[in-house]
Formats: sequence, structure tokens, C-alpha cells
Amino acid sequence: MRSGTKLLRIGSLLQILFGAGYFLLARFLLGEGDVALGGMSGEGALMTVLISYGGCAFQVLAGLVGLALANRRSLLTVIFGVLLYIPVLARFLQADGDIVTIIITAVTLVFPYLYLHGAWKNYKA
Repeated sequence: MRSGTKLLRIGSLLQILFGAGYFLLARFLLGEGDVALGGMSGEGALMTVLISYGGCAFQVLAGLVGLALANRRSLLTVIFGVLLYIPVLARFLQADGDIVTIIITAVTLVFPYLYLHGAWKNYKA
């Protein structure tokens, strides 16, 4: 067994769970279309929804690929790990002054780290 297999599997499962959870949360928040758009145009709101659902789908895809390639040396999982890190890091840097938001965003940095660290250890082994 490679050195990062267990860590990559844990990170992959967390990505699948959180991708599905974010999808359900976005679906719940959108509900029947009664969500307040905050002055967005229809095109802006549609783009926001598409990006949200696309991000959820990418998390699930990265988790599935990570599980499938956990026993192999794969550059694809490393690339997915970096791509998973980018939106969370951007959200962390754009966090408001609210301490709760900063702490929650900092905690969510752990999940892409587990995935990326496991993928990197597998790639280097």
C-alpha cells in the first residue's frame, strides 16, 4: 500500500460528502425560487447557481477519482487537489471581519488539504 492511500481515501470521502451536502444546501436555499438575489440580474443569478452546482459536482467528481486512484500513482489526483484548494482559499481571503465566518472557512481548508496531501504522498511514493 502506498503511503498516502489512507489519507487520500479519507479526503476523497470528505469531498464526496461535502460536495453532496453543499448541493443539498444550495437546493434547499434556492427552494421554490424565493431566494433573495440581492439586486442581481437574472443572468448573474443564473451564473451563481451554475457555478455553485458546478463546484458541488466537481467536489464529488474529485472524490470519486480520488477513491478510484487511491492505490496508484496519479498526477490527476494532485491536480484535482490543487483545484479543490483554490476556491476555499479564495473564500478564506475574502471572508468578512466576522470571526465565526473566518473560523468556519479556516476549518474547511482542512478537507482539501487532506486530499492534496494524500494525493501528493501517493504521487511521490
